Amino acid sequence: MIALPIKTEKKESALAPLFGKAKWFAFVAEDGAISVSQNQAEGGIKTARWFESLGVKTLITNHLGEKPFQALQKSGINIYFAGKERIEVAEALQKFKEGTLLEVNVTNYAELLGEEQDEKKGHGCGDELKAGEFRAKVKCCEKPKNNPLSGHQGGHEHDHKHGNCHHDHS
Repeated sequence: MIALPIKTEKKESALAPLFGKAKWFAFVAEDGAISVSQNQAEGGIKTARWFESLGVKTLITNHLGEKPFQALQKSGINIYFAGKERIEVAEALQKFKEGTLLEVNVTNYAELLGEEQDEKKGHGCGDELKAGEFRAKVKCCEKPKNNPLSGHQGGHEHDHKHGNCHHDHS
């Protein structure tokens, strides 16, 4: 079964820019029949567990947080990137059938589904991104060193004792 987060309860809806908080999901059975269900979970991890219980094998999305990504991968659910532009269910399914959607993995997660930032939107750790660079939604200082999803392959230290980071680390 294929799952797609969608904006409305209509089968021809556009994909929702959310995953865990999407209000509706389109489910495509093996025979191609499409059904729509209201999101029965609250949040990305619970949605990933719900998918596992339903027997979902594939997710097509344009947004996915790191923790749900990891939960879906652990469950053996394949994840495909539908692109950053508006796309409707039928078009996303057609691209999937044609093999033109990129499969998301640990190596390309930050590039495809991570958060795009510009120079003015750093997070205060002194590790600011240049325009057009990507990072997973969680800030680098909240990630373990060498986490491939963080965009920091070598790891680095932050001086949080002197007010260089405005995050609440309590």
